[in-house]
Formats: sequence, structure tokens, C-alpha cells
Amino acid sequence: MRRATEVLLALDERPEGNNRQQWLYKALCDAMRDGRLPAGSRLPTTRSLARDHGLSRSTVTLVFERLIADGYISSHVGRGSFVEARGPAASPVAPPVTTALPPAPPLLSHRGRALAARGTGVPDPWVRTFQPDCGDPGLFPMETWARLAGRRQHWQGPHWLYRQHAQGLRPLREALAEHLGVTRGLRCTADQLLIVPSVRQGLDLLARLLLDPGDAVWVEDPSPAEHHGLFEAASARLIPVPVDHDGLDVAAGARLAPYARLAQLSGAVQRPLGVTLTPARRRALLDWAAAAQAYVIEEEHEADFVLTGAPVPSLRQSEGGEARVIQVGCLTHSLFQGLGLAYVLLPDALVEPACAALAMTGQQPSALEQRLLLDFMDQGELARHLRSLRERYAARAAALQSALDRHFGRWLHFAPVRQGLSLTVRLPDEVDAERIARRAAAVGVTLAPLSAYRLRHPVPQGLRLGFAAFPENSLKAGVEKLAGVLLGARGPG
Repeated sequence: MRRATEVLLALDERPEGNNRQQWLYKALCDAMRDGRLPAGSRLPTTRSLARDHGLSRSTVTLVFERLIADGYISSHVGRGSFVEARGPAASPVAPPVTTALPPAPPLLSHRGRALAARGTGVPDPWVRTFQPDCGDPGLFPMETWARLAGRRQHWQGPHWLYRQHAQGLRPLREALAEHLGVTRGLRCTADQLLIVPSVRQGLDLLARLLLDPGDAVWVEDPSPAEHHGLFEAASARLIPVPVDHDGLDVAAGARLAPYARLAQLSGAVQRPLGVTLTPARRRALLDWAAAAQAYVIEEEHEADFVLTGAPVPSLRQSEGGEARVIQVGCLTHSLFQGLGLAYVLLPDALVEPACAALAMTGQQPSALEQRLLLDFMDQGELARHLRSLRERYAARAAALQSALDRHFGRWLHFAPVRQGLSLTVRLPDEVDAERIARRAAAVGVTLAPLSAYRLRHPVPQGLRLGFAAFPENSLKAGVEKLAGVLLGARGPG
């Protein structure tokens, strides 16, 4: 394909006293050889080259004639001069001889090394049966979203081109505060909310705002490790605190690191064990946070999916919670993964410094996506979509639980899914969950053993099965495959 080059062409500097014609010929050859002028691209006109580089037009014309004779370019009347796909058999300018050296390792900071050690984290686009923590993007009303986006393509004035408020679009924050109050019972205002591009960026902001090198951070053990690297990059010390059937063991955490700066919870329903904090543990955690002047981060991304009964209350709703609990959440599981919007719900004392930090770092999401989400909420589409998702996901959870009961009886132990996208099952102690997961992968089924979430303390033999992303027939077929795998380990009875 022939590409026009009408911009100013940068050439190597002409040495003092060098013949202008020889210099231009060599500079153009070098540009073609190293790819700055690729095959098929159009050269600037002789007039523009002469003007841009302080040469006479006759000098440029002579150089072009020589390049044509040597096979570097071709000239077409009325169209211009173009770089040929193949140069001459023998290059008139010998390339310099260089010795290849191995690339030097990058000089990264401690934070850079900690971030790089976690890898890219690119998700697998193919979701296989029972993969946990996945919603079904096929249920999203894309036609409605596209219709709203079409209306918003008209930017409604130049104010769109200016930087938005660091805290996020205020009407969206007001709508989100109302949504959290109605659906989750949270007492909050728009002034306590920040809109950020993702949960990761919200946690990164909190780590930089609240942690000094060496500070301790409680993390649940077991728990997903996807965000631990953000605290390690801030030079914090991760303190794995065991989780039992009552939730986070606060007394154990106080023995391990009594003056930790943060405690991170994976949600009101703990991942991966599926347990909730008992009232006594909730009170103990908030009492510890108040005494240690620490904050508790409650990362909530499945709270919209209450499948049976009442929603599990947020820790922030407890007495004293508004002063010590930071909730970080997103709507990607409710809507779609590509939506770059999340929220941080802060105690009043942290709002002003967090806004100042956001204004400095520039971590602001798309203004267009904020307005689209606001339209989606204002027209009642979010409420309708969530109601539909809860019905579909509840049916899928019931289908999975029924199939497991039918195939395994009491051999697999699990509590009915109350909230979330996945089911945790317990295996007999003598069964190796990791071995089961490897054998299941060979037949196209993804299982997450509880040991995959372990940091330091022992975990029971068990598996985590996602159900939300898969129709009932896929779940039933997956259980049949799982039965074949488990029967090889031990016959159900």
C-alpha cells in the first residue's frame, strides 16, 4: 500500500563541510534502510524537501534521479516518488558493523519489582464450566446500552472536553449513593464516594494514601491474591490472618500484628470459603480498628447478587463502621468487564485527602462512560437488569446444587448459595482437591481448589465452583464430568 509522507521528514544531521548532495543521498538511503521510510511510502516533494532542509531544488532533483537509477525509488508523473519494495542488489552505503549486546535489565524500584513480579494478569477469554467469579456477559442488554451511547455521541457542548471533577460526575455519585442505600442498606452520600476506573486503581490509591514502608496489612487466609501485590508494591508487610467458620479470626490478627494499618476483607461473603463474619467478630474487628487507628477495606463485587433471603449486611453498617470501613466495589460483574468504572466509599475523614490525591494522579475514568451509566440507572435499566440477573443466577445455582445432590448425596458438603457467583464444596479429608482439579482440567472443567487461595495457614479440602456464567444444561453436563473424575478418587456413598 502506498502511503503519503507529507509531514516534515527528519534526517540525520549534515556534518560540517559535507557535500550537500552526498549528505542528502546517504540520509535518504539510511531512512529507507532503517524503516523510517518503509516500502510503498511516498517521499516528500522536491520542493518541500528543499524548503525544509535549506537546500536548492536542483540539489534535491539530482539526488532523486540518482535514487531512481540505483533502484531505491520510482517516480510517477502526477503522483510523486515512492520507495521501492526492493532496493538495489548492492547497497551503495555499507551498513555499519555492530556487535549485539544482551539487553540490560531494567532498573526498577522496589514498587516496580513488586508490580512486575505479579505478571500481566491478562484474563483468559475462554471461560470453562465452573470457573469461579464470572458473570454471564451474554445476559447484558447491549442493545439498550448502544441506544443510550448513540444519544451521547453528541457531546452537548465544549465542557465535555475539559477535565472532570476528580471525585467523579456528581449526578452519578448521587445515583450510586441512592442505589447502595436501597439495595444494600448503606448510609452514604455522594460526597463520600469517589468514581475510579477500576477496583485495582482504587486499592492502589488507598495503599499510597495510607501505607508507609513496613506497615502491616491484614489479609484473609485463604483469600484471592489478585490485589495483594498492590500492598507489597507499597512496601507493606502482608499478615495472613486465618479465617474459620466464624470469619476472620480477629484475635489471631491482633496477636500477629496488633498495630496493622489496614485489614482487607474480600467481601461480606468471604472468598473462597463462603462464610460471613459473626456479630461477635464484626464487633471485635471494629473495636480493634478503632483502638489501632486502622482502616478496614471491604472489597465488594458480588453484593448485587442476593439469591436467597436478605442481603448480608456490610461491615460499614455496624456501629462505628462509617468511621473505620472503606468499601471498594464495581459494577463490572453486574454489567460487563470492559466497563471502566468502580467506586470507593470513604469515611468522612479520608474524603478530602483522597480527592487531592486523585487530582494529582489523574486517575479519572471516562466522562462518557460515567454519563452512560447515569443514563442507564436513571431510566431504570440497571434495576431491571439486576432483577433479571438475580433470577437467572438463582436458577443456575439451584440447578448446580440439585445436580450435586443427585450425583454425590452427602459425600460433598456445601451450604446453599445465599449471595454471590460461586459455590464452595467441602471434600472428605482423605481426598486431594488439587489432584481432582488437575484431572478435571483434562476433561474441560475448571475447578479452583481451596488450597489455591492459601497463604500460610492450613485450609480444608474443598473446591470452588462458579455457576453464574453457565446455563443449566452446561452445569448438569459439568457435574457429570466431575462425577467421573471424583469416582476415580473415591466412590460416592
